[in-house]
Amino acid sequence: MDIKIAIAYHKPSIILDCEHFLPIHAGKALSKYDLGIQGDDKGDNISMKNPWYCELTALYWLWKNTTADYKGLMHYRRIFTCRNSFPLHRLLMRLKYKQRQVCSLWTPYRSMGVKKQYSCDNETLYKKHAKKFSAEIQNILKDDVCVIAPHPGHFYISIRQFMYQHLGGQNITLLEEITKENFPDFFPFLKQSLDNRWFYNCNMSVMKNSIFEDYCNILFSLLRLHEEESISRGILNDLTKEKAYLRISGYLGEVITNAYIQYCMKTGKKVKVLPVVFLK
Repeated sequence: MDIKIAIAYHKPSIILDCEHFLPIHAGKALSKYDLGIQGDDKGDNISMKNPWYCELTALYWLWKNTTADYKGLMHYRRIFTCRNSFPLHRLLMRLKYKQRQVCSLWTPYRSMGVKKQYSCDNETLYKKHAKKFSAEIQNILKDDVCVIAPHPGHFYISIRQFMYQHLGGQNITLLEEITKENFPDFFPFLKQSLDNRWFYNCNMSVMKNSIFEDYCNILFSLLRLHEEESISRGILNDLTKEKAYLRISGYLGEVITNAYIQYCMKTGKKVKVLPVVFLK
């Protein structure tokens, strides 16, 4: 089984060069660093769009320039892990969630929820998690598993409300409009995912190639149309000069990825949900 999982980097860090992993320098065309790994500025690429696409320029490069049975994306500081027993951390997350839920009754809370990921401040241990996941991934993908997704974060407001606060309502409204017009079969899943209170975040996944192709086609088509409509409607004048648009496409990508994972679940594709380890 040929598996290629892009590990998106944008600055010096420990290189996760395990089997099945492909470290990619996201935004290489604009970077002051030479990380000594594959850049996303060769072949068919959108490396110059990294300021607003973030790690998705690495995903685009993987989509257009590689072949594999399964493809996916992780981050240099966020990776899937096979370990499922984090009992103390899970308890602390539940307590943190309840604390924020209660506090929200009288004061707005910036994060509006709790991301379901496990912190690690030891590089050696982090590398062990990476190697174990790489060694186990073929076993994880057996039995017709089509998608690996991260444990979702849980919010006590809807994802739509959260995104309105952080991305602006006009960006989400525009995304819904162009999705309904261009991908009407996918639109109901996008709409429902925005009304839910859980979120498969970080643009992380591993997918069977046929599904990955469909996902990337929807993802990058919608992001391109969102850029074009933002300019044609006068919301923005020049994306390359508009600081207000920095990282917007990356965040909208998370909205689309979250919806696509739920779309896969609801259309009968087998999805395996795994914990995520975050390197501090």
